[in-house]
Amino acid sequence: MFRIFDRYLGRQILLSTFFAVAVLSVVLVLGQIFKKLLDKLVEGTLPPEAILKFIGYSFPWSLSFTVPWGILTAVLLVFGRLSADNELIALRMSGQSLRRICLPVFVLALLASGFCLWINTTVAPNSFSEIRRTTQQAVLNDPKAIFRPDTLVDDLTGFFIFAEAKEGDKLKNLQVIQLQADRSGDRARPEKYFFSREAEIEAGNVDKTKLIMVNMTDNFALARNWPSEASAVELKSMSAQELAAYNERLLGQKEGMPDVAPAATGYSGLPVSLQKMFDKNSKMRVDGMTMSQLLTGLRNPAALAVTGAVPPSHSGMLTELNRRISFSLACFVLAFVAIPFGITVQRRETSAGFVLSLIVGIAYFALIMLGGLWQDSPDKYPHLWVWLPNLIFGVLGTVMFLRLQRR
Repeated sequence: MFRIFDRYLGRQILLSTFFAVAVLSVVLVLGQIFKKLLDKLVEGTLPPEAILKFIGYSFPWSLSFTVPWGILTAVLLVFGRLSADNELIALRMSGQSLRRICLPVFVLALLASGFCLWINTTVAPNSFSEIRRTTQQAVLNDPKAIFRPDTLVDDLTGFFIFAEAKEGDKLKNLQVIQLQADRSGDRARPEKYFFSREAEIEAGNVDKTKLIMVNMTDNFALARNWPSEASAVELKSMSAQELAAYNERLLGQKEGMPDVAPAATGYSGLPVSLQKMFDKNSKMRVDGMTMSQLLTGLRNPAALAVTGAVPPSHSGMLTELNRRISFSLACFVLAFVAIPFGITVQRRETSAGFVLSLIVGIAYFALIMLGGLWQDSPDKYPHLWVWLPNLIFGVLGTVMFLRLQRR
Protein backbone atom coordinates (compact mmCIF):
# COMPACT_ATOMS: atom_id res chain seq x y z
CA MET A 1 0.00 0.00 0.00
CA PHE A 2 2.74 2.42 0.92
CA ARG A 3 4.48 2.04 -2.40
CA ILE A 4 1.27 3.26 -4.00
CA PHE A 5 1.01 6.12 -1.51
CA ASP A 6 4.68 7.03 -2.02
CA ARG A 7 4.12 7.32 -5.75
CA TYR A 8 0.91 9.26 -5.20
CA LEU A 9 2.48 11.73 -2.76
CA GLY A 10 5.64 12.08 -4.84
CA ARG A 11 3.63 12.77 -7.98
CA GLN A 12 1.54 15.41 -6.22
CA ILE A 13 4.65 17.16 -4.86
CA LEU A 14 6.44 17.05 -8.23
CA LEU A 15 3.50 18.42 -10.22
CA SER A 16 2.79 21.20 -7.72
CA THR A 17 6.48 22.10 -7.57
CA PHE A 18 6.74 22.20 -11.36
CA PHE A 19 3.81 24.60 -11.73
CA ALA A 20 4.96 26.78 -8.81
CA VAL A 21 8.51 27.01 -10.20
CA ALA A 22 7.19 27.85 -13.68
CA VAL A 23 4.98 30.68 -12.40
CA LEU A 24 7.61 32.08 -10.04
CA SER A 25 10.35 31.92 -12.69
CA VAL A 26 8.24 33.84 -15.20
CA VAL A 27 7.46 36.51 -12.59
CA LEU A 28 11.11 36.79 -11.53
CA VAL A 29 12.47 36.97 -15.09
CA LEU A 30 9.87 39.57 -16.07
CA GLY A 31 10.81 41.55 -12.97
CA GLN A 32 14.47 41.52 -14.02
CA ILE A 33 13.53 42.67 -17.52
CA PHE A 34 11.47 45.59 -16.19
CA LYS A 35 14.19 46.47 -13.69
CA LYS A 36 17.22 46.40 -15.99
CA LEU A 37 15.98 46.64 -19.57
CA LEU A 38 12.72 48.60 -19.59
CA ASP A 39 14.32 51.92 -20.59
CA LYS A 40 16.41 50.27 -23.29
CA LEU A 41 13.38 48.33 -24.58
CA VAL A 42 11.31 51.50 -24.89
CA GLU A 43 14.11 53.38 -26.61
CA GLY A 44 15.08 50.46 -28.85
CA THR A 45 18.77 50.73 -27.91
CA LEU A 46 19.12 46.98 -27.32
CA PRO A 47 19.01 44.55 -30.25
CA PRO A 48 16.42 41.73 -30.09
CA GLU A 49 19.13 39.06 -29.79
CA ALA A 50 20.49 40.76 -26.65
CA ILE A 51 17.03 40.67 -25.06
CA LEU A 52 16.60 36.98 -25.93
CA LYS A 53 20.01 36.19 -24.48
CA PHE A 54 19.08 38.07 -21.31
CA ILE A 55 15.90 35.98 -20.92
CA GLY A 56 17.77 32.75 -21.70
CA TYR A 57 20.42 33.39 -19.05
CA SER A 58 17.99 34.82 -16.49
CA PHE A 59 15.87 31.67 -16.35
CA PRO A 60 18.55 29.25 -15.03
CA TRP A 61 19.75 31.95 -12.61
CA SER A 62 16.19 32.34 -11.29
CA LEU A 63 15.98 28.62 -10.47
CA SER A 64 18.20 29.10 -7.43
CA PHE A 65 15.33 31.12 -5.91
CA THR A 66 12.24 29.55 -7.46
CA VAL A 67 13.00 25.86 -6.81
CA PRO A 68 13.15 26.24 -2.97
CA TRP A 69 10.06 28.47 -3.05
CA GLY A 70 8.30 26.01 -5.36
CA ILE A 71 9.04 23.11 -3.00
CA LEU A 72 7.75 25.15 -0.07
CA THR A 73 4.52 26.03 -1.87
CA ALA A 74 3.96 22.47 -3.12
CA VAL A 75 4.39 20.85 0.31
CA LEU A 76 2.12 23.41 1.96
CA LEU A 77 -0.63 22.84 -0.62
CA VAL A 78 -0.39 19.03 -0.73
CA PHE A 79 -0.22 18.46 3.04
CA GLY A 80 -2.90 21.06 3.67
CA ARG A 81 -5.16 19.11 1.29
CA LEU A 82 -4.23 15.72 2.82
CA SER A 83 -4.96 17.04 6.28
CA ALA A 84 -8.27 18.62 5.27
CA ASP A 85 -9.41 15.35 3.61
CA ASN A 86 -8.42 13.35 6.72
CA GLU A 87 -6.09 11.17 4.63
CA LEU A 88 -3.28 11.69 7.11
CA ILE A 89 -5.52 10.51 9.95
CA ALA A 90 -6.33 7.33 8.02
CA LEU A 91 -2.63 6.66 7.43
CA ARG A 92 -1.75 7.29 11.08
CA MET A 93 -4.54 4.92 12.19
CA SER A 94 -2.97 2.20 10.04
CA GLY A 95 0.05 2.36 12.34
CA GLN A 96 2.40 4.43 10.18
CA SER A 97 4.53 7.11 11.74
CA LEU A 98 4.60 10.64 10.41
CA ARG A 99 8.26 10.15 9.47
CA ARG A 100 7.36 7.21 7.23
CA ILE A 101 4.48 9.10 5.64
CA CYS A 102 6.77 12.04 4.84
CA LEU A 103 9.61 9.90 3.48
CA PRO A 104 8.88 10.75 -0.21
CA VAL A 105 8.98 14.45 0.66
CA PHE A 106 12.36 14.09 2.37
CA VAL A 107 13.80 12.20 -0.60
CA LEU A 108 12.52 14.75 -3.13
CA ALA A 109 13.71 17.65 -0.97
CA LEU A 110 17.21 16.17 -0.72
CA LEU A 111 17.32 15.66 -4.50
CA ALA A 112 16.13 19.24 -5.00
CA SER A 113 18.84 20.49 -2.62
CA GLY A 114 21.46 18.62 -4.65
CA PHE A 115 20.05 20.19 -7.81
CA CYS A 116 20.16 23.65 -6.21
CA LEU A 117 23.76 23.06 -5.09
CA TRP A 118 24.67 22.47 -8.73
CA ILE A 119 22.67 25.54 -9.78
CA ASN A 120 24.21 27.80 -7.13
CA THR A 121 27.81 26.69 -7.63
CA THR A 122 27.91 26.20 -11.41
CA VAL A 123 24.92 27.45 -13.41
CA ALA A 124 23.94 30.65 -11.55
CA PRO A 125 27.44 32.24 -11.53
CA ASN A 126 27.85 31.63 -15.26
CA SER A 127 24.34 32.92 -15.96
CA PHE A 128 24.95 36.05 -13.88
CA SER A 129 28.22 36.73 -15.72
CA GLU A 130 26.51 36.33 -19.09
CA ILE A 131 23.60 38.58 -18.06
CA ARG A 132 26.04 41.28 -16.98
CA ARG A 133 28.15 40.88 -20.12
CA THR A 134 25.09 40.97 -22.38
CA THR A 135 23.68 44.21 -20.97
CA GLN A 136 27.01 46.03 -20.63
CA GLN A 137 28.56 44.83 -23.88
CA ALA A 138 25.50 45.98 -25.80
CA VAL A 139 26.25 49.54 -24.64
CA LEU A 140 30.00 49.27 -25.27
CA ASN A 141 29.36 47.91 -28.76
CA ASP A 142 27.26 51.00 -29.48
CA PRO A 143 28.42 53.77 -27.08
CA LYS A 144 26.17 56.27 -28.83
CA ALA A 145 23.25 54.48 -27.21
CA ILE A 146 24.15 55.94 -23.80
CA PHE A 147 22.91 59.33 -25.00
CA ARG A 148 19.15 59.26 -24.69
CA PRO A 149 16.79 62.16 -25.36
CA ASP A 150 15.66 64.21 -22.37
CA THR A 151 17.75 62.03 -20.02
CA LEU A 152 20.75 63.03 -17.89
CA VAL A 153 23.85 60.89 -18.49
CA ASP A 154 25.75 60.82 -15.19
CA ASP A 155 27.77 57.59 -15.38
CA LEU A 156 30.67 59.01 -17.43
CA THR A 157 34.04 60.00 -15.98
CA GLY A 158 34.09 63.75 -15.28
CA PHE A 159 30.97 64.69 -17.26
CA PHE A 160 27.25 65.33 -16.88
CA ILE A 161 25.53 65.42 -20.28
CA PHE A 162 21.95 66.28 -21.21
CA ALA A 163 20.35 66.48 -24.66
CA GLU A 164 16.77 67.54 -25.30
CA ALA A 165 16.44 65.44 -28.46
CA LYS A 166 18.33 62.86 -30.50
CA GLU A 167 18.16 62.15 -34.22
CA GLY A 168 20.42 59.29 -35.22
CA ASP A 169 23.97 60.28 -34.19
CA LYS A 170 23.02 63.92 -33.66
CA LEU A 171 22.03 65.53 -30.38
CA LYS A 172 19.89 68.66 -30.19
CA ASN A 173 20.29 71.41 -27.58
CA LEU A 174 23.16 69.65 -25.87
CA GLN A 175 24.31 70.76 -22.41
CA VAL A 176 27.56 69.47 -20.91
CA ILE A 177 29.09 70.06 -17.47
CA GLN A 178 32.75 69.10 -17.29
CA LEU A 179 34.26 68.49 -13.85
CA GLN A 180 37.75 69.21 -12.61
CA ALA A 181 40.24 66.42 -13.23
CA ASP A 182 41.99 66.75 -9.88
CA ARG A 183 40.98 65.79 -6.32
CA SER A 184 40.90 62.10 -7.40
CA GLY A 185 37.30 62.52 -8.54
CA ASP A 186 35.88 62.42 -5.00
CA ARG A 187 35.38 66.22 -4.67
CA ALA A 188 35.41 67.27 -8.30
CA ARG A 189 34.03 70.76 -8.99
CA PRO A 190 32.25 71.98 -12.14
CA GLU A 191 34.93 73.53 -14.33
CA LYS A 192 33.31 74.12 -17.73
CA TYR A 193 29.81 74.39 -19.13
CA PHE A 194 29.02 73.87 -22.82
CA PHE A 195 25.82 74.54 -24.72
CA SER A 196 25.42 73.50 -28.34
CA ARG A 197 22.44 73.73 -30.68
CA GLU A 198 23.59 70.57 -32.40
CA ALA A 199 26.28 67.99 -31.70
CA GLU A 200 27.38 64.82 -33.44
CA ILE A 201 28.73 61.73 -31.66
CA GLU A 202 31.85 60.19 -33.16
CA ALA A 203 32.83 56.74 -31.86
CA GLY A 204 35.96 55.22 -33.37
CA ASN A 205 37.98 52.36 -31.90
CA VAL A 206 36.35 52.53 -28.48
CA ASP A 207 38.03 49.37 -27.14
CA LYS A 208 41.43 50.99 -27.71
CA THR A 209 40.82 54.69 -27.05
CA LYS A 210 38.12 54.26 -24.37
CA LEU A 211 36.60 57.58 -25.40
CA ILE A 212 34.18 59.17 -27.84
CA MET A 213 34.19 62.61 -29.45
CA VAL A 214 31.30 65.05 -29.06
CA ASN A 215 31.60 67.46 -32.00
CA MET A 216 29.58 70.57 -31.20
CA THR A 217 28.27 73.19 -33.65
CA ASP A 218 27.07 76.72 -32.85
CA ASN A 219 28.07 76.50 -29.21
CA PHE A 220 29.38 78.63 -26.39
CA ALA A 221 31.22 77.72 -23.19
CA LEU A 222 31.62 79.01 -19.64
CA ALA A 223 34.94 78.26 -17.92
CA ARG A 224 35.21 78.52 -14.15
CA ASN A 225 38.84 79.01 -13.11
CA TRP A 226 38.96 77.75 -9.57
CA PRO A 227 41.85 79.20 -7.56
CA SER A 228 44.67 76.92 -6.54
CA GLU A 229 44.47 76.27 -2.81
CA ALA A 230 47.46 76.03 -0.51
CA SER A 231 48.32 72.75 1.15
CA ALA A 232 48.09 72.18 4.92
CA VAL A 233 51.88 72.54 5.25
CA GLU A 234 51.87 75.85 3.36
CA LEU A 235 49.03 77.21 5.49
CA LYS A 236 50.93 76.41 8.68
CA SER A 237 54.00 78.28 7.45
CA MET A 238 52.01 81.48 6.76
CA SER A 239 51.98 84.38 9.17
CA ALA A 240 48.69 85.94 10.28
CA GLN A 241 49.00 88.73 7.71
CA GLU A 242 49.90 86.30 4.90
CA LEU A 243 46.99 84.03 5.84
CA ALA A 244 44.56 86.97 5.83
CA ALA A 245 45.82 88.10 2.42
CA TYR A 246 45.57 84.55 1.10
CA ASN A 247 41.97 84.14 2.29
CA GLU A 248 41.03 87.52 0.80
CA ARG A 249 42.56 86.60 -2.57
CA LEU A 250 40.87 83.18 -2.47
CA LEU A 251 37.48 84.71 -1.70
CA GLY A 252 37.84 87.24 -4.51
CA GLN A 253 38.71 84.55 -7.04
CA LYS A 254 35.81 82.33 -5.93
CA GLU A 255 33.31 85.19 -6.21
CA GLY A 256 34.57 86.27 -9.61
CA MET A 257 32.55 85.74 -12.77
CA PRO A 258 33.46 82.76 -14.97
CA ASP A 259 35.19 83.26 -18.30
CA VAL A 260 32.91 83.17 -21.36
CA ALA A 261 34.20 81.71 -24.59
CA PRO A 262 32.80 83.17 -27.87
CA ALA A 263 30.35 81.11 -29.90
CA ALA A 264 32.07 78.66 -32.24
CA THR A 265 31.00 78.61 -35.86
CA GLY A 266 32.60 75.29 -36.79
CA TYR A 267 33.10 72.02 -34.99
CA SER A 268 34.43 72.07 -31.45
CA GLY A 269 35.48 68.56 -30.44
CA LEU A 270 35.09 67.46 -26.84
CA PRO A 271 36.66 64.07 -25.89
CA VAL A 272 34.49 62.15 -23.41
CA SER A 273 36.07 59.25 -21.52
CA LEU A 274 34.30 55.90 -21.22
CA GLN A 275 36.84 54.62 -18.68
CA LYS A 276 34.19 54.38 -15.96
CA MET A 277 32.18 51.90 -18.02
CA PHE A 278 35.25 49.81 -18.76
CA ASP A 279 36.12 49.86 -15.06
CA LYS A 280 32.68 48.46 -14.26
CA ASN A 281 33.35 45.58 -16.63
CA SER A 282 36.76 44.89 -15.11
CA LYS A 283 35.49 44.75 -11.53
CA MET A 284 34.66 41.22 -10.46
CA ARG A 285 31.31 40.55 -8.83
CA VAL A 286 31.09 37.74 -6.30
CA ASP A 287 27.77 36.66 -7.86
CA GLY A 288 29.54 35.83 -11.12
CA MET A 289 32.63 34.13 -9.68
CA THR A 290 33.03 30.39 -10.08
CA MET A 291 33.72 28.20 -7.05
CA SER A 292 37.33 27.77 -8.10
CA GLN A 293 37.73 31.56 -8.34
CA LEU A 294 36.23 32.02 -4.88
CA LEU A 295 38.55 29.42 -3.36
CA THR A 296 41.54 30.91 -5.18
CA GLY A 297 40.62 34.42 -4.06
CA LEU A 298 40.27 33.35 -0.43
CA ARG A 299 43.69 31.69 -0.48
CA ASN A 300 45.52 34.23 -2.65
CA PRO A 301 43.62 37.38 -3.79
CA ALA A 302 46.64 38.50 -5.84
CA ALA A 303 46.09 35.52 -8.16
CA LEU A 304 42.77 37.05 -9.29
CA ALA A 305 44.33 40.46 -9.89
CA VAL A 306 46.74 38.94 -12.43
CA THR A 307 43.90 38.83 -14.98
CA GLY A 308 43.52 42.62 -14.75
CA ALA A 309 40.22 42.37 -12.85
CA VAL A 310 39.60 44.03 -9.50
CA PRO A 311 38.90 41.23 -6.98
CA PRO A 312 36.16 41.63 -4.34
CA SER A 313 36.92 41.83 -0.65
CA HIS A 314 37.89 38.74 1.34
CA SER A 315 34.72 39.09 3.43
CA GLY A 316 32.58 39.30 0.28
CA MET A 317 34.06 36.13 -1.20
CA LEU A 318 33.78 34.23 2.09
CA THR A 319 30.14 35.29 2.48
CA GLU A 320 29.31 34.29 -1.09
CA LEU A 321 30.91 30.86 -0.64
CA ASN A 322 28.88 30.19 2.51
CA ARG A 323 25.72 31.64 0.94
CA ARG A 324 25.82 29.23 -1.99
CA ILE A 325 26.17 26.19 0.25
CA SER A 326 23.63 27.43 2.80
CA PHE A 327 21.15 28.46 0.13
CA SER A 328 21.32 24.98 -1.42
CA LEU A 329 19.84 23.51 1.78
CA ALA A 330 16.80 25.78 1.44
CA CYS A 331 14.83 23.08 -0.40
CA PHE A 332 15.14 20.57 2.44
CA VAL A 333 14.71 23.12 5.27
CA LEU A 334 11.67 24.79 3.72
CA ALA A 335 10.06 21.44 2.85
CA PHE A 336 10.68 20.23 6.40
CA VAL A 337 9.06 23.29 7.98
CA ALA A 338 6.22 23.28 5.41
CA ILE A 339 4.99 19.82 6.50
CA PRO A 340 3.81 20.82 10.01
CA PHE A 341 2.64 24.21 8.73
CA GLY A 342 0.52 22.52 6.03
CA ILE A 343 -0.95 19.99 8.45
CA THR A 344 -1.69 22.63 11.08
CA VAL A 345 -3.42 25.03 8.68
CA GLN A 346 -5.75 22.26 7.41
CA ARG A 347 -7.16 24.28 4.51
CA ARG A 348 -7.96 23.06 1.01
CA GLU A 349 -7.95 26.52 -0.51
CA THR A 350 -4.98 27.18 -2.75
CA SER A 351 -4.88 30.84 -1.72
CA ALA A 352 -4.21 29.95 1.92
CA GLY A 353 -1.21 27.84 0.93
CA PHE A 354 0.17 30.55 -1.33
CA VAL A 355 -0.20 33.24 1.35
CA LEU A 356 1.58 31.06 3.91
CA SER A 357 4.34 30.21 1.43
CA LEU A 358 4.84 33.92 0.74
CA ILE A 359 5.20 34.69 4.46
CA VAL A 360 7.65 31.84 5.12
CA GLY A 361 9.57 32.39 1.87
CA ILE A 362 9.96 36.14 2.35
CA ALA A 363 11.18 35.64 5.93
CA TYR A 364 13.74 33.03 4.80
CA PHE A 365 15.07 34.98 1.81
CA ALA A 366 15.16 38.24 3.78
CA LEU A 367 17.56 36.69 6.29
CA ILE A 368 19.73 35.31 3.47
CA MET A 369 19.84 38.73 1.77
CA LEU A 370 20.74 40.41 5.05
CA GLY A 371 24.04 38.55 5.06
CA GLY A 372 24.59 39.58 1.45
CA LEU A 373 24.06 43.26 2.28
CA TRP A 374 26.75 43.02 4.96
CA GLN A 375 29.21 41.06 2.84
CA ASP A 376 31.77 43.89 2.93
CA SER A 377 31.40 44.41 6.69
CA PRO A 378 33.44 41.60 8.28
CA ASP A 379 32.80 42.97 11.77
CA LYS A 380 29.16 41.83 11.39
CA TYR A 381 30.15 38.24 10.46
CA PRO A 382 28.02 38.07 7.30
CA HIS A 383 29.35 34.59 6.42
CA LEU A 384 27.59 33.32 9.56
CA TRP A 385 24.40 35.33 9.00
CA VAL A 386 23.68 33.41 5.78
CA TRP A 387 23.34 30.22 7.87
CA LEU A 388 20.86 31.83 10.27
CA PRO A 389 17.65 31.11 8.25
CA ASN A 390 18.55 27.40 8.03
CA LEU A 391 19.14 27.34 11.78
CA ILE A 392 15.92 29.20 12.65
CA PHE A 393 13.60 27.32 10.30
CA GLY A 394 15.37 24.01 10.94
CA VAL A 395 14.79 24.29 14.69
CA LEU A 396 11.22 25.52 14.16
CA GLY A 397 10.45 22.66 11.79
CA THR A 398 11.99 20.07 14.14
CA VAL A 399 9.98 21.28 17.15
CA MET A 400 6.69 21.37 15.22
CA PHE A 401 7.35 18.03 13.51
CA LEU A 402 8.12 16.26 16.82
CA ARG A 403 4.97 17.68 18.39
CA LEU A 404 2.88 16.34 15.51
CA GLN A 405 4.70 13.00 15.69
CA ARG A 406 3.70 12.57 19.35
CA ARG A 407 0.01 13.16 18.69
